[in-house]
Amino acid sequence: MPLWLTIVIAVLGLIGTVLGIFGFSAYINERMKHKAELRNRQEDARREELEQMEKEQYLKSLRAIIREENAPLREDIAEIKHCLALNTKGTVTMLRMDMKESLDSLNDKGFASSSDVANWKELYNVYKELGGNHFIEYVDAWKKEVEDLPPKKKSKKRLVEKK
Repeated sequence: MPLWLTIVIAVLGLIGTVLGIFGFSAYINERMKHKAELRNRQEDARREELEQMEKEQYLKSLRAIIREENAPLREDIAEIKHCLALNTKGTVTMLRMDMKESLDSLNDKGFASSSDVANWKELYNVYKELGGNHFIEYVDAWKKEVEDLPPKKKSKKRLVEKK
């Protein structure tokens, strides 16, 4: 084999070896970058998960503290609601009594002025708005009775003239 061919083969082999080493080195380098990116993503995901868990634990602790601190307020609110319900029941009962007394008074007079009827209807409306109507058959009948009362008392003189 001629010397020049041996040199050419040696140079080509050297170039191939150098290029192979560079190629393999580049492959290894890219592979390491890929693994590092993957590892970084996994670490980031773990860190985010850990931060999320810490945040949830912190919120859970805060909620427990708030619940504990608000317990007296909840008890007070429940007591206020109970008292308000009792007050409403009492008011409804008093309104019903006032309506009955007013009706009796109007019946005794024998007539109802427009202001009497307006006052009675206002009592009735508030009574209904507060949830009163446990005595619906009576109260509605009272309302009709008030509405049916004459606007002014007819004098005996007029009654005699009409007959």
